[in-house]
Amino acid sequence: QKTQGLEAASKANNLDVASTLLSQLKVLLTKFPSLPPLFQQTPNAVEELKLAREIYEQAVILSVKMEDQDAFERDFCQLKPYYMDTCRS
Repeated sequence: QKTQGLEAASKANNLDVASTLLSQLKVLLTKFPSLPPLFQQTPNAVEELKLAREIYEQAVILSVKMEDQDAFERDFCQLKPYYMDTCRS
């Protein structure tokens, strides 16, 4: 639900709402053991990796819309490992 809200808020240029949702989603990602740096093999690992990749993709898009260079670099660095790791799945 929140990922759809993030995408919708970003597309509507409601950047404050998108930023708030993004922060909440990033906190939720910390509860997934399948994500870096642990990469534990769990029954939901593939779905969790794909969800994280989607969230970080939205984070990169949002940082561009907000013209925040520092956030862009940070979010892009967070996104990059998900392309390396999910392509094996």
